[in-house]
Amino acid sequence: MTMRELVDECKTFFFGGHETTALAISWTLLLLATHEDWQNQLRDEITEIVGDNKIDVNVLAGLRKMKWVMNEVLRLYPPAPNVQRQAREDIKVDDLTVPNGTNMWIDVVAMHHDPALWGKDANEFRPERFKDDANGGCNHKMGYLPFGFGGRMCVGRNLTFMEYKIVLTLLLSNFRFKLSTHYNHSPSIMLSLRPAYGLPLIVEPLN
Repeated sequence: MTMRELVDECKTFFFGGHETTALAISWTLLLLATHEDWQNQLRDEITEIVGDNKIDVNVLAGLRKMKWVMNEVLRLYPPAPNVQRQAREDIKVDDLTVPNGTNMWIDVVAMHHDPALWGKDANEFRPERFKDDANGGCNHKMGYLPFGFGGRMCVGRNLTFMEYKIVLTLLLSNFRFKLSTHYNHSPSIMLSLRPAYGLPLIVEPLN
C-alpha cells in the first residue's frame, strides 16, 4: 500500500465512520422514542446483561435485542443510502447489456423498503425480523446492504456495532427518550440519509 492509499484509507475512517455511526444512533433514538415497548425491552436487556459490570466486548455480545434493533434501523434508515460500482467488462443481465465502464448506483433505501423483498410490513419497525435471520427474512441474499457488499464492504462494520452498542447502552441506562411535538419527519439524502430538520427529542433522566 502506498502512502497516498494509506492516507485515503484514513480519510475514509475519519469521514465515513464518524457521521454514519452518529446518524445510525440518531435514527435509533427516533424509533425508540416512537416505539416505547422496544425502548423498555432494550433497557431491561441492558439491566440483565450489563448490570453494574464494566462494559467490554464480551458483555456487549450478549445484547442480542440491541443488535436486532440496530439491523432494523439500518434497514429503514441506512446512513449510506446508495452503493456505487463500475462495470469492469460488458455484463449481460437478461435482455440488458451493461457496457464496460458504466457507473452503477444501487438505491439501498428503495431496496430496503421493497415489499417484494421484505413483505407487506416492509415499512414497519419490526426488529424481531432479525431474531433468527441475519438477513432479516429478506427473500434475496443481496437485499440487505447497510454496509455494502463484496470485497469493498465497509471495513469498519464491526467497529460500528461496538460503538453503537456502547453509546446506546450508556444512553438508555441513564435517560428516557420521547419525541418532541416539533419534530418534522423528513429523511433527506445529502450524501448520507439524515433528518432534514433535525431530530428534537425530549430527554428525561431515569433517576
